[in-house]
Formats: sequence, C-alpha cells, structure tokens
Amino acid sequence: MSVVQFALLGLGLGGAYALLALGLVTIYRGTGVLNFSHGAVAMICAYVFFELRDDLGWSVVPAALATGAFAVVLGVTFYLLVMRQLRDSPVLARIVATLALLLLLQGLATLLFDVRTTTPVSVVSSEPVDVLGIALPRDRIILAGIAVVLAVVLSLVSRRTRVGLAVRAISDSEKGASLSGLSPVLIGALTWAVGFVLAAVAGVMLSPIAGLDARVLTLLVVPVFGAALVARVTSFGVAVVAGLGLGMAESALQLAMNSEGGWYTWLWTGPGRAQAIPALVVILAMIFSGRLLPARGEVLRGRLPVSLPPRHRIIGPVVALVVGLVFIHTVRPSWLSAGVVTLAGILIALSVVLVTGFVGQISLAQVAFAGIGGLMTALLSGHGVPFLLVLPLSGVIALLLGLLVGLPSLRVRGPSLALVTLSAAYICQVAVFSDGRLLGNKGFNRVDAPTVFGHELSDTQFATLTLLIVIAAAAAISAVRLSRPGRRALAVRENEAAAAAAGINIKRFKLGAFAASAFLAGVGGSLLGYQANVFAYERFSVFESLNVIVMAYIGGIGMVSGAIFAGLGADGGLFSQLLAAGGLDDYHLVIAGAALLVSVQLHPDGLASLAHTVRERRRRRARGAGPPSPPHEEQDRSWPVEPSVPAK
Repeated sequence: MSVVQFALLGLGLGGAYALLALGLVTIYRGTGVLNFSHGAVAMICAYVFFELRDDLGWSVVPAALATGAFAVVLGVTFYLLVMRQLRDSPVLARIVATLALLLLLQGLATLLFDVRTTTPVSVVSSEPVDVLGIALPRDRIILAGIAVVLAVVLSLVSRRTRVGLAVRAISDSEKGASLSGLSPVLIGALTWAVGFVLAAVAGVMLSPIAGLDARVLTLLVVPVFGAALVARVTSFGVAVVAGLGLGMAESALQLAMNSEGGWYTWLWTGPGRAQAIPALVVILAMIFSGRLLPARGEVLRGRLPVSLPPRHRIIGPVVALVVGLVFIHTVRPSWLSAGVVTLAGILIALSVVLVTGFVGQISLAQVAFAGIGGLMTALLSGHGVPFLLVLPLSGVIALLLGLLVGLPSLRVRGPSLALVTLSAAYICQVAVFSDGRLLGNKGFNRVDAPTVFGHELSDTQFATLTLLIVIAAAAAISAVRLSRPGRRALAVRENEAAAAAAGINIKRFKLGAFAASAFLAGVGGSLLGYQANVFAYERFSVFESLNVIVMAYIGGIGMVSGAIFAGLGADGGLFSQLLAAGGLDDYHLVIAGAALLVSVQLHPDGLASLAHTVRERRRRRARGAGPPSPPHEEQDRSWPVEPSVPAK
C-alpha cells in the first residue's frame, strides 16, 4: 500500500482530532481555559452511547440524543460548579481542576463500564468508497466531512451572530463585556456545553475506527493540543486543517514503522513512533514560537499555592525515622511492599514540590523522569552494575532528560509549559517505555535483587535503605526552602520580571529546578524497579504523572507535607492497599478526582496550609488575639529577601 493510501486512511483519525480541536478552541475562546480532560469527555460519552445502543437496545437516534444531552449537562455542571468559581484563580488551579475531571471520568468509566478494548459497530456505513482509485471506508470520509462542516458553522456563528460576537467581546475584555450587559457566566456555560458535545461526537465516531479504549481515548487530548496550538487556539478553520493533517501524517508514518534499514532507522521505526508525532509538534511549536496561547482580556487576581517554611526540621525527620522503622519491622509483606511504593512515591512527589511548588514551573512529566530511571535500572542491573552505582546513574540519566524537557521553560510558562511537559511524558510512554528493543532480548527488563558489597538485601533491609534515602531527600528539600537559593526560587515563582530585574539568573533557576527534580524522580523510579524486581512501564504512564501532581496539590504542592500526601496516594501505595483491603481499589481515581475538585475550591493551598490555619486560630484564641493571618502572608514574612531582591 502506498504512502498516499495510508495517509487517506488517516482521514478518520484526523477528523476526530479536528472535532476535538474544535471543542478545545470553543472552550478557550469562551473562558480562556485549556481543557486537559477533553479526551476523557470523549471517552465517557462514547461509553454512554454504546452502552445505550448495544447493551440496552436503543436505536441510534435516541442514543445519540441522550448522549448529547449527557455531554451538555456534564459541561454546564462542571463549569458552574467548578470553573466558574475559579475564574479569578491562577493558571495552576484551573489546570489541576481539568486534570481532576480527567481522573474522575477515568475512574467512573472503570466502575460503570467494561473498559476492555472493543471495536463497536460503526454508527454510519463503513462500506468502501472509491476515491482517486483508492478504496476508503465511508465512515472515515463522513467523520472528516463532519469536522469540516462544523468548522464552517462555528466560524459563521463566531462572526455573524450575536452569540459569536459576545464570545469575541468577552475574550477581548471580560470586564468591559460585563459592563456592556453581556454575561460571562452564560457565555462560559454555553461554550463548555458546545465543547463537550463536539468531544462526544468525536468519541462516538472514532471508537469504531480506532477501538473503544478508555486510556487511548483519554490520551487523545495530547495530539489534539497539537492541532489546537497550530490554530493558536482561536481559528476553527486552521484547527480542522491541522487536525486532518496530523491524522493523515500519523497514518502515513505507519509505513516507516514497518520499514527495514540500518541501525539509524531505530529513531523512526518501532512502536509508538507515529503516535508521538503530534506530541512532538506541540513541543516544537512551543519552542520555536515562544508563546502560542493568545492573551485574553482578563485579570487573574489569584496566586500560586502557598509555600510555608518547615516547622520541624529536626524533630520531623527523627519522628519519620522512628515511625518508618516500626512500620517496616511489624507489618506483613504486602503492606511492606506498599510502604516501599509509598516511599518511592514521596521521592517522586518531592520533585514536583521542587520544580512546581518552589519555582512555579508546571511540570506534568515527573513520573516520566521516574520511568527513565526505572528503565536505566533494568538496563544497568542486567549488565551487572552494582546497586549503589545504579541508583545515582539512573538519576543522572533522568537529570539529562530533565534538562532537555526544561529548555522550553526558558521561552514559555504556565499552561504552555504544562502542554510541553505533558507531551514529553506522552512521548516517553508511547515511544520509549513500550519499545521492547530498548531492553534487548536477554530479559534485561528484569531487575536483579539489590546487593551491597556482595550481600543481597532482604525486603526489610531494602525498605530501611529506601526510608533513609527519602528522609534525607525531604530534609534537603526543607533546607533548600529556607536557604538563600530557596528564597530566590520563590521570588522567581512569584514574579519572574521582578526577579530578573533584581539580578536573579532566571534561566539557571529554571533549568536547575528541572535537573534536580528529574534526578530525584529518576532515583525514585530506580527504587520502584528494585521493589518490583522488574521494569513495568505501566507504572510510569501519563495517568500516574497526573495522579502525582493531583495528590501533591491536595496535600500542598509547595510543601514537603504535600509530597508525603502524594506518596500515600500513589498507585500501589498504602492508600491503594487500604482500599484493596476493603474491596474498594477500583475507587482510587474517583476519590482522587473528587477530592481535588473539592480541594481546589475550598483549600487551594492544600491540607497542610489548612492545618496551619487551624493551629494559628487556636493559638490566637488562647491568647485572646485577633483572627489568624492568611497562610500567604505567613509565607511572605518567612522569607525576607536580600537587598538585591525587592520585597513584595
């Protein structure tokens, strides 16, 4: 089959990309939010439709209408209950809210439906149609045609109707549009509803072509962002053209994947290479253009989550050591294994605290760095490298990747950087971790038991060593928070322009944060490899990256306590073990997503700051003083900056 034939077969995938990109553009134009849960919305709506049609026996039209109504209700409800409350919040809060919806929908799909991959019967005819001498399935042509027609309709509505003009007015100046009598709330609800309906159409139409798979459909949001960014998240026409082009290019690259050649063809042949192309487009677009997301006429009065100074720098590690040792020497093997996973999860989450909590760089690739550490552990261990050398070497390799991924942070930040790091994590998952050639054919995916000076460590000894490593890393992060570089990092986080004007080297702090955080994550991934005695790439998926940042945000992403909370909530950790003991292990994602949706509104600084507020309130009541100061004021007083850095 020729390249042209393969490309035309990608019309169906390209049509789905285009429809999803139209939904992203619609939501961004109306509310200025990049919806990271867009693929999950397509997924859950597809399951609803095929459940109604195939399992309950509904005909196509009633099932489609019911699915559309479900999408509208879901979009309006999420906007009114969550995103409307976060209109004045910082970018990070709005990003994690959409991540929470993603995890919640993923968990609900697992609970309510059979999520095994299936290929349902197409909604429309899939009979082949002759196009330029090439037989193309009819459903692919119809899907691409629907995307083109809807792009034309949305463009006309945007330019020729009162609703479209209102959306454009709110995008230019939300405050000015409100003074003119336009309702940002009504427009926001409308755009979220339309965006979710477009996602539903894409999910229903694509499932018979690419398969009904909960994880695959959810991760469609990564390549779709590539199409939306090419359109600068504003042009419906460009978004459709870019979506169709990416889908056709991805299909054409299937030929290259199966081609034979020299060793140099490894880069573009093999599993996941074609799927990685749209994510690579996202990264390159951000690097070369600097900032593709257009500015909106809105003022964000919010701030990043608070980063309080550690209160127990001496007694905290001592208590952690005592409690950890008692736990390690008293629990059963299954709980001990979960405890080691929790400790490794804390180490990975500490990397999130460092790069996002301290320096303000939103990274969704920390678990991918851990995966690189785990992969290198399998390779080095298989070649007989000692355990005490494998740990730092795995961290160093992850550090190099961290520097590479951190380079775009010199040009972009906020949601743009989140897209870059998410794309990097996606590329690692589909093109690196799943490529068995990296591990060879000698079983290098198996990790040998850790040995120290010829002595093989028992499970208890390995857990004790892991505990010591994590305590040392947490103490080091706490020391950084109170040090002069830590105070300067917080200055970079709060206001990059002011920090640069004060003489702080912004580039050094950003790249240093990515490098150090990647090293920590790489060591954490190495420990996970030794814990399981195998490199299991499923442990380092994009979903695990999202779960880590979600849990850290709930606990307090700017504090070590947030990392501890994230470790407890790691997949396979103590919280998972507790749920499994009660037969509730399938509820993990649902609980995480729902908890974050509540936390991001009620306690945006995390549970640790809530505990601080409660303590201060009790102390002031005991002394008869006034109400406690907000946690961010406590943060401001905790790091008086040197004369070279202007005080806030």
